[in-house]
Amino acid sequence: MLRKEDISVLIVDDLQFSCEVIKSGLKKAGYKDLRTANSANQAMLQINQKRPDVVLADFWMPEMNGLEMADLIRRWDENNNRYTGIILLTAEDTTASIVTAFDRGVDDFISKSTNQFELAARVYGTGRIARMQNKLRQNNRDLISHYQRFQNLVLTDMDTGLANRKQLEVSLAAMIDHCEARGGGVALCLIRINTSEGENNECLRRGTLRTISNSLQLVLRPMDQIVRYDDCTFAISLIYSDQEEFNPAMFERSTASILHHTHQLSDQGEKLLISTSIWYSNEFDEIAEISQILQNAEQTLKPAELLAQTKQPA
Repeated sequence: MLRKEDISVLIVDDLQFSCEVIKSGLKKAGYKDLRTANSANQAMLQINQKRPDVVLADFWMPEMNGLEMADLIRRWDENNNRYTGIILLTAEDTTASIVTAFDRGVDDFISKSTNQFELAARVYGTGRIARMQNKLRQNNRDLISHYQRFQNLVLTDMDTGLANRKQLEVSLAAMIDHCEARGGGVALCLIRINTSEGENNECLRRGTLRTISNSLQLVLRPMDQIVRYDDCTFAISLIYSDQEEFNPAMFERSTASILHHTHQLSDQGEKLLISTSIWYSNEFDEIAEISQILQNAEQTLKPAELLAQTKQPA
């Protein structure tokens, strides 16, 4: 249960005597974290130094009144994803002034003639609401943080540490947008690795997968992306600036690096068989949907030794 001594209160009144009277009453009621300010400007400085749970302010003050200060506090709260309880004290308790105060984001509106026991209770209620609001905001931030971490895991292949197909689709979309805006082209190469013992990589252990991953990263440029596309396939995506000078044979370095670093064998001694497929954009053709690009690339996978015969855009 929230204790009164845990609630921080900032009392704002241009009359020092009024500040001290209110502070004394709240202190007798059990509040300990009490500060005072004699103007709204002074109060805002203190608020920026240490955020209170409750601001208890006079409605009418020179330079900046309580409503104007409430506007500033609410803008600060919105920018910092926080909530501050605001109570206004005034001798003017007309219906119009009360409605205006609540419309401006004030939590409570109390007459200066209110006794100290009621004032202490209202401060506690406002402080409790502020604490609950801030706890909800913190829980929401934690959920967003957990979700983002989960998303990062979802976009990462746990065996190789590379990005996965989902991340490839996100990256390809960004690459295509970049090229449509600034020119150039996008290229994609799929590299499928099987063993002589089977049609999938169930025989490939994590050690072999990581060796393949590392060998591919050694021959890529910093801005190129390599992902684990599926269980037995890796994908390389990149942007090139000049479509006339782009040579898809550059991907031969990738397959050569795999064969060199694995010695053409898995860590269990099976011979590695590599198939490749290349897609790259043509400046005279509209770029297809990503799903179509990937489907075409999958359908044109061929053994690596035929790479030189498959240099046409899909």
